[in-house]
Amino acid sequence: MCSPLMKQINKRRLDEVADDVLETLLLFRRVSGVAPHGRCRRFDPSRFVLKKVLELGPIRMSELGKHMEISKPYMTALVNRLIAEGLVERVREPGDRRVVNIRITPSGKGVLREFRKTARQNIMTKLSSLSSKDIRSLHESVKEVKRIISKLD
Repeated sequence: MCSPLMKQINKRRLDEVADDVLETLLLFRRVSGVAPHGRCRRFDPSRFVLKKVLELGPIRMSELGKHMEISKPYMTALVNRLIAEGLVERVREPGDRRVVNIRITPSGKGVLREFRKTARQNIMTKLSSLSSKDIRSLHESVKEVKRIISKLD
């Protein structure tokens, strides 16, 4: 059992780690050298939705919201924005016409592909200014962060 002092120390450590993770994410985004999500100038969570639709295939909006921990009204707004941009579409379930799924369009796939390509090119350009030792160290560190964070899923 943890003493109150240990709980306070652990909470402080968690606060520091959370701050460091957020700062690191912002640094990664800045290093990528692209707007947060392709054509956008500001943070746009609808692009995370687009990526998740690509990963999960045609999916009900309610299921998509559960996967992303987003409320139904907010998910509806995000999906409607993606539909308006022609990046996803609503499709009826063949076996049950009452069920509507969300599916990524070829244009949506293209937006994600272009974003990734641009981000990778910008990151590679910036990484090329580092020494081989720094690149190896960064690579090992990123792999370790991925390993640890995957345990949170």
